[in-house]
Amino acid sequence: MKKIEFIWRHLLDSYLDNHQSVFRQQDLANLFRLSSSTVSLALQPLRELGAVKVNSRGFEIIDFDKILYHWANHRRLSSDLVSQVRVNLPLLEIEGQLPASSIPTAYTAVRELLGESPTQYDKVYCYHSQPQTVLDRFTPETTPGPANLFILQADPHLKSLSLSQLFVDLWGLSDWYAKDFVTAVKNKIDELLP
Repeated sequence: MKKIEFIWRHLLDSYLDNHQSVFRQQDLANLFRLSSSTVSLALQPLRELGAVKVNSRGFEIIDFDKILYHWANHRRLSSDLVSQVRVNLPLLEIEGQLPASSIPTAYTAVRELLGESPTQYDKVYCYHSQPQTVLDRFTPETTPGPANLFILQADPHLKSLSLSQLFVDLWGLSDWYAKDFVTAVKNKIDELLP
């Protein structure tokens, strides 16, 4: 994930979780150990969209949805993809056998969040700080064929999956059923907006 995406995720998560709308650029630079120019670069398109308003003391979120959709349109899940394999197990077994330190995303995360799936799905996506751990877990069950397990490299700031991260991860998937999952997550986000 690009460094500017850390900023976008933090803004969205802070707004959703704590209703925080005002930030200081230097605080974000310190938090993520980034240069002020990187933070400024992350804010530039948000300013142009009218999603944030910058003043002398910092900036304020004006339009949450614009930030969310901007990130979704720029997010490339494939950039974090380390491995994709075919595992000869039922989907629920794959999900149940993910190492404890895995962070499920996409369809699995929605099913876990809602307690049910909006529709059928046939792929499992997960983040892991050491992707080889996940691959090793399923090596004996790996077979030729279309991939159904996608292992993503977790970024250093990803400790758990937020709704905004889940939304942008789903947004870029091309499966016919992805739209139902995107809609379900957006409805959940809308329930939390102030």
